[in-house]
Amino acid sequence: MFDEGGARASPVIPMLTGSQEKLLRYLGTFPDSLAEAWDVPRSVSLPGLSEAMGVVRSGLNQPLNVLLDGGFIVVRVAHVIGGGSRRRQVYHITEKGRIWLTEHPLDDGETASDVESTGVENLNIIGRQREMKALNAVLKKEGRMVLGGLSGVGKTTLLRAWAARANQPPVRWATMDQLSDAQAVIQAWFPEESLHPTDPEAMIEFIDQKGNHILVVDDLHLLESRHLEAVQSLFNGLHAKEHNVVLAGRLPLPEGFDWPLLKLGTLDPEDAKDVLGDHLDDGLRLEVAKALDGHPMALNLYREGDQLPEAGEDIQAFVEQTMLDGLSDEALEALDGMVLFPRPLPAEMVPGSSSIGALDERALLRWSEDDTSLEIQHLIRNVRRTMLDENRLLMLHRAAAAHWANHLDEPAYAVLHLYHTMALGDDHFVGAMAERFDTLMLEQSGALAVIFDRATMQRSDQESLHYWAGKIAVHRQELDRARHHLNSVHSASLHTELAYELARIEGDEREAERLLQAQLERTSDVDGVRWLLRAAVQQIEDRVFDQTSTVNAQKVQSLLNQVRLPDDITSRASITVSMTLIQLTLALLDEDQSKVFSLIEGLEALSHPRDPIVLHAKLKAHLAFGIGAHEDHQAAYEQAAAAQTTPFHTAVVGLTFAEYLVEQGHASAGALHASLPPPSAWAEGGSAGHRYAARWWYLNGHLDRSVSATALRESARHFRQAGCANAARAVTQRLHRVL
Repeated sequence: MFDEGGARASPVIPMLTGSQEKLLRYLGTFPDSLAEAWDVPRSVSLPGLSEAMGVVRSGLNQPLNVLLDGGFIVVRVAHVIGGGSRRRQVYHITEKGRIWLTEHPLDDGETASDVESTGVENLNIIGRQREMKALNAVLKKEGRMVLGGLSGVGKTTLLRAWAARANQPPVRWATMDQLSDAQAVIQAWFPEESLHPTDPEAMIEFIDQKGNHILVVDDLHLLESRHLEAVQSLFNGLHAKEHNVVLAGRLPLPEGFDWPLLKLGTLDPEDAKDVLGDHLDDGLRLEVAKALDGHPMALNLYREGDQLPEAGEDIQAFVEQTMLDGLSDEALEALDGMVLFPRPLPAEMVPGSSSIGALDERALLRWSEDDTSLEIQHLIRNVRRTMLDENRLLMLHRAAAAHWANHLDEPAYAVLHLYHTMALGDDHFVGAMAERFDTLMLEQSGALAVIFDRATMQRSDQESLHYWAGKIAVHRQELDRARHHLNSVHSASLHTELAYELARIEGDEREAERLLQAQLERTSDVDGVRWLLRAAVQQIEDRVFDQTSTVNAQKVQSLLNQVRLPDDITSRASITVSMTLIQLTLALLDEDQSKVFSLIEGLEALSHPRDPIVLHAKLKAHLAFGIGAHEDHQAAYEQAAAAQTTPFHTAVVGLTFAEYLVEQGHASAGALHASLPPPSAWAEGGSAGHRYAARWWYLNGHLDRSVSATALRESARHFRQAGCANAARAVTQRLHRVL
């Protein structure tokens, strides 16, 4: 029986073997306080120890028991962070163990990596010294490389061990999944940053400004063809900037990655036997290693007594037999559900999380670097999927869709719900896309692009799928793809709407005007008013604060003249306010002070003097006409900002004042801009969100010269997305001056 708190009786142990010493030194890297903690990291559970030591779980039983018998460590049951709801056995060093470490310091000729591990940061790796040297040599010579090999052969393990080495630049790590795009890679490389650029060239400049790193991308084989071109462009651009880039994945890789290749094979049997630990007879370990062809994943699945494959038999057959042996029905159901994961998931959100411990003990799970997200080992997933028939797969997709239907408020999980419903051929969720589109696109545009790309290939005759795929492509400014989907949208209204958005992005004003009029002819009065007001706002916002405005007042007025006010009092009032604000902006641009204040009086009459819209309008007027001193302007800004009803509108008021301060060369401009939330701070989508992002980035380019190029590229991209082609051109001209 294991002791829940204290150690066993402690016979005298004259010396520790290499495996025992490694374990003790590893556990010695954790603080004493962990022994009393309610939640503990997976690193001190048996699976964590196994991965840190580089040996199978059963291979640790003997050295652990010796250390327990000697009083050097204790075992207890605790909740493992991210390890499911059931408590698991975890191990801690004792005071006696620490005394032993103090009395047995590392010899001068030894290094920490020779005799100890610190978990993921310093993995013990068996039999890969030649590959480690080759990896270093190829990267040093070429500056880029691909590590390829079979599933489960140890590509990730090798890279993690190599990345933990000292005497090299910091390693930035990203792992591809089925829904990843170029932006997902950058977010994984720089998770500490709150804001990541989306413009392809800005991405490269952003990384270039971060200094010298080695950039690793694992599981490249999962990259969808939908994002292949953009990801290739990113990697090639980074290589051209002399950044070291290492890619890894199962062969064959997607086309176009003809980089220097280091092919990782299975382990030599003499090395492979060491993965089994040293508690078995040496001859038996060698026999097992040869039978399993030195395949690391197969070795990790092996347990004493398992029937070994016959000579020449495929490893897949052994995996099929051993991975399910002894699993409960509950654990098997959880495993099958995880087979369908399109991406790793936080452990606490996984369906069947109560079975995580059982699957982890069997070495069936693959964990993220921080042990918070998990998926099924890829070899296990690939083998198990071939064992599931169509009915079983449909049942699993239904169960997954039902699970994620309870988490639709979170974009990452709403996308998973969409993924599984689409796999079922169920397009009912498409009907709700209009409500969710802007929010989902802000965080999950890469995933949506993959999901709808697959859907349109499977059901090419459904124009609603092509319509949303086209909308996604427009949002991502992938214009050729947008035109491709536009050709499959035949409904006049949907076709015109998508073509209009495409014309706006491309800056084709004449075509946009033609399409707008065509849409107005077939829409209701209320929808027509929305189209007209949106077009008018786009026109008056198509400018940057520090350059001469090119807004066509006559065109804006023509749009307003077409508005027909509805009979509904509430709608009429809202539309009247919107039209007044547009007229107010025109008067400000025309520097017509009397008209500006006349319009503000009209707004006050519709509401009251302290209305947030009125206060913002007054602030704009006072700044435009220089009414009052700086202190008065500051007070007016604070009053207007405090009156706003949402954080977004508060930030918009801040942009107004920050632009004024920059134009005036006031010293406080930088501090004010720094206090404004970045565009990623909220789920504000649509044109309003893009205009905010464009202005925020444009100011950033003014105020921080070190990031000017990146900021101005992002600003131009967001102005284009908002349909502000003139503003985008103005920003691009400034970019050229900066470059």
